[in-house]
Amino acid sequence: MTAAKRFKRIFSPRSLRRTYFDHIKSKSAIGIDRVRPSQLEPKLNSELALICEKTHAGSYKFTAFKERLISKGQGKPPRVISIPTARDRIVLRALCHLLGEVFPEAKLELPHVAIDSLKVALASGKFTDYVKLDLENFYPSIPHAVLFRALKKRIRKPEILALLKAAVETPTVPESKGRKGSAPSTIGVPQGLAISNLLAEITLQSVDSAYKNRGDIWYFRYVDDILILTPPGQADAIAAEVVNSLTALGLKPHPPSPSGSKSKIAPLTHPFTFLGYEINNSRISIRHESVLKFESSLASIFTGYRHRLSRATKLHEKEQALALCRWKLNLRITGCIFQGKRLGWVFYFSQITSTDRLRAVSHTIDALLQRFSLATVLKPKSLIKTHYESKRKSKDSHGYIPNFDTMSLAEMRGILSILLGEQKIAKIGDKRVAELFKMRVAVAVRELEADLAGLS
Repeated sequence: MTAAKRFKRIFSPRSLRRTYFDHIKSKSAIGIDRVRPSQLEPKLNSELALICEKTHAGSYKFTAFKERLISKGQGKPPRVISIPTARDRIVLRALCHLLGEVFPEAKLELPHVAIDSLKVALASGKFTDYVKLDLENFYPSIPHAVLFRALKKRIRKPEILALLKAAVETPTVPESKGRKGSAPSTIGVPQGLAISNLLAEITLQSVDSAYKNRGDIWYFRYVDDILILTPPGQADAIAAEVVNSLTALGLKPHPPSPSGSKSKIAPLTHPFTFLGYEINNSRISIRHESVLKFESSLASIFTGYRHRLSRATKLHEKEQALALCRWKLNLRITGCIFQGKRLGWVFYFSQITSTDRLRAVSHTIDALLQRFSLATVLKPKSLIKTHYESKRKSKDSHGYIPNFDTMSLAEMRGILSILLGEQKIAKIGDKRVAELFKMRVAVAVRELEADLAGLS
């Protein structure tokens, strides 16, 4: 099926309606117009009619994306995240579906796929050195000309290209400023949109396929991190070749050098990190910094409990504070299954060959329980058991790990009672319970994802 036929099917009122209810309505982020996604429902028919009319005419314009700054640590410029309006979210999610069908190989591979492949490569004995390359300011530096040259290989319909052009050229602005006086973006892909990852992957497909298909090296790129394993004596030449290929696209890879560069060349006998993992010869464990970040998020749950307990004046308020602490702690330990995906810290690090770092975190949890006087009243789930449970292939067999996709209404009410209070939930109808549950779980999932941010 051509891209044009897919566009006609995906950008129809029926398909867009499904996109709204499946992907947009439960989101909580608010764009620059301050309209919540759920507020579109009463006027959804007219909104979808407008989207169809404008996109098929090639005249759809996006509202300026709202700027959200995320700290990357002391001394580093923050990452700029672009937040679209609710209506634009529908369009961008539909575009994501379209691009995923037209460029199926451009979907971002899961990190555990890379680590699993890396294990095999290390065990082969063919490689003696590694090359790590980091792309400077990756998303903001993607040239539009290079991106659209790649897109036009499979998309020729002007209306689709016009819609994609409008998306990448829409400026991202502070909420206080608004779009007034903001020039269109002439370079880069906004981060945080439904299409951001796919557009970045499509841009680099030519480079990735060239090096992935070579039999003499092992190559894997995850967003802006590239790892290459090389045979004896070839690391410098291969690194220079890949750097030249990336530079030819207008990207800026950090040159490998021993003086503090993010890019590096070294023997495989030297430990290195990749995607939050630490590789030391054939031993694969969790990077120490990843452990510290996770432990910090666990400590914040206990601190939150202490604050809620200090405000509680009645017994049921104290009991709810404890129940909320227990639920958040167990969710952080086990992760979950939500919208068909396995999510959480242990799932992410499922490819480890040593559990020593998991045991270290377990000791930290025990210490936190003691510090907050909870050791006798709170028995959290086990990281070690979660690790072995996470290896089950079927999502339906994770009895120890919550599957939010298969929960009954009674289970949803039970969790919402912990999160919002039993009296409030008792007054709400089943339909609203299902909606609220999806929204609240989406927030909890974002907290799980925050533990993994910056691991690439």
